Amino acid sequence: MFLGRVIGWGLLGLALLMASGDAVLALGPGDHAGLLTGDVWILLSGHPPQPGDGQPSVGTLLMAWPAWTLLAPLGALLLWTCRPRRRRYLFRGYH
Repeated sequence: MFLGRVIGWGLLGLALLMASGDAVLALGPGDHAGLLTGDVWILLSGHPPQPGDGQPSVGTLLMAWPAWTLLAPLGALLLWTCRPRRRRYLFRGYH
């Protein structure tokens, strides 16, 4: 549970860094070229993602999204599922 919360906070922090980087790039002069999920995939794996049969699939659509839009929900989901919970007892008299 603790490791899930640490990874969740790490993913949220990374998503915040990526979103702030996109905001800085958007405010600068010239063309806005944000950090896409496909770019992060290439940086981590070393090769571009392989498309399927030429049909646009969910994976190819997700690779065109900004990178922070995938990391933030994953981090929030990890934080929510690994949250500390109170113990619930069957009888209220026992603690």
